[in-house]
Amino acid sequence: MLSDFIKKNYHSQASFVEYGYGQVEPNHLSAQRTGQIYAQLPANKDIDVLEQGQFVKYDYAAANGGEVNFEGLGEWMLVYNEIKLYREGQMDCEFAMVKDNYQARIYSPYDWEQPEADKQAVFLNGKDDQGNTSITLGSNTYAFDDVTGPVDPYEIHYNEDPMHFLGRYKVRKMPEGTTMVPRVFKTNVGDIFTTNTINADAEDLILGAALYVGDDGILTTTKGDNSGDMVWQVVRVYTLPDNQPAVKIMRIA
Repeated sequence: MLSDFIKKNYHSQASFVEYGYGQVEPNHLSAQRTGQIYAQLPANKDIDVLEQGQFVKYDYAAANGGEVNFEGLGEWMLVYNEIKLYREGQMDCEFAMVKDNYQARIYSPYDWEQPEADKQAVFLNGKDDQGNTSITLGSNTYAFDDVTGPVDPYEIHYNEDPMHFLGRYKVRKMPEGTTMVPRVFKTNVGDIFTTNTINADAEDLILGAALYVGDDGILTTTKGDNSGDMVWQVVRVYTLPDNQPAVKIMRIA
């Protein structure tokens, strides 16, 4: 059976998942309307797998320009990547963002921490690049000519250094050890989605049960020190499209 093949080859971090990786079926995610969707920061180098329905911190203040991790400040963000499966007949549960499947090397075509140097082809305003206004050759001193016009406040494109230009810029590489950039959603009170990405037994996922984010970003019935104030409530014991057990949950805090 296909499910047996998937059980053998794909292993979820969430205990409630029967086979494959965790899934998300969006029912009412406000980020799809508000645009509170973020996909600019690479995942921390120590994160090997990010499953749909997992939660992460969008840590923009981290070193190297920011990263997605489990330790940053701010509220938890929902991992909900575009599903990319390239063989006909594959099931959604076969998809997760797996580090070894991604080989991103360039983060940005422009590295803001290595800006291009100012350069000058010809100095025309009576000074050289050191601020000198003359040069001495032997016993003779020669003043530099100023051939630029006076400052004209009415000319918005006026330039005293017409031969001034910026040098070559450098690309910004992905931080060492990182390869993937996940898409995460900011959730709000009232958001609803169906998922099986939960570390809990089925008998604990009853109607009205409260769920909190665990240290590994996976929902659980136990509130931890790093869970924050976010609370999800089971509003329906349900299934996913592939008939795996799941619960529909709504954010209540």
